[in-house]
Amino acid sequence: MNEEKEMAMVSPTGEDPFGKEAYFLKPIIPNSSIDEPFKLPQGFTSLPPRFDPKNWPLKLRFRGWRLDHQDLQTWVAHLAPIHQSTWKKAGIFEAIFNSTYQIKRKKDLVCGFAEKWCCETNTFIFPWGEATITLEDVMVLGGFSVLGE
Repeated sequence: MNEEKEMAMVSPTGEDPFGKEAYFLKPIIPNSSIDEPFKLPQGFTSLPPRFDPKNWPLKLRFRGWRLDHQDLQTWVAHLAPIHQSTWKKAGIFEAIFNSTYQIKRKKDLVCGFAEKWCCETNTFIFPWGEATITLEDVMVLGGFSVLGE
């Protein structure tokens, strides 16, 4: 069903790559029975077909992307010893600590995903098929409760 491999991970802080266990789903369909990759129709997107964000006619602003977390980190470090158990009971402990992590903005990556987004189906359309973000993704990647607890 799945396989486990030691893979090199790129450090988000620019340091040397490090090894980490990675999990992959094994394909359940043999390669010989897989259809040709889906071809997007011409004119599917208004963006150029080649991934070259510097030449796109877009001006992007990341207004909600906070760069300085120092005040929040100080606040959490100060209040966590006092309120940690309350935060856990309320189900917000993971969300509070997740909000202190710095996520580096990769404009080209954001643009690359955005160009594959289909508003009609709320999915990303890649050459190999459609994909979307699931509640399980939100739970695993963000550490958030999807059950409302």
